Amino acid sequence: MNWVSIGKITKTHGLKGELKFHPSLDEAWVVGLKQVRLSFKSALLDYADYDIQSIRGKDSPFIIKFQGVDNLEIANNLAGQVLYISRDKFPDLPENEYYWFQVEGLEVYDEAGYYHGDIEEIIRTGSNDVYVVRNGKRELLLPMIDSVVKTIDLEARKLIFHPLEGLLEDTSV
Repeated sequence: MNWVSIGKITKTHGLKGELKFHPSLDEAWVVGLKQVRLSFKSALLDYADYDIQSIRGKDSPFIIKFQGVDNLEIANNLAGQVLYISRDKFPDLPENEYYWFQVEGLEVYDEAGYYHGDIEEIIRTGSNDVYVVRNGKRELLLPMIDSVVKTIDLEARKLIFHPLEGLLEDTSV
């Protein structure tokens, strides 16, 4: 099972075991979560699974309450941990929309079949995402717009793009 980080617990809130939760994604469905995995290190090492009693608030940080965490002392032990959920808990997206963890790591090719690198980072700009493609010391900033990105094949782990004029200028880092 693959685990995805969705945010971090920063500190306690009040005296009854509540904590401040800073999600790393701005999806409304996060407030409906029922179970998470917490860890300081990774979702596969030194972790504990928790049932969520409640998540409240309109904006980040949210106030989160875990079942069985009923006092400040227990809550303090959870501060600083990362929240993870299983990839299969993410809601399905409409066709041609993808979560960041599905896109990161894809191999990137132009329409002629030339390999440009792998997607290592995603920059959110508001209007469209920009994929940071790296191949050694070369870096390509690929805007996620229909005129550039032609196909994304998650099974083949491949993205094919149309190189607009000026997109492939020397981009050594």
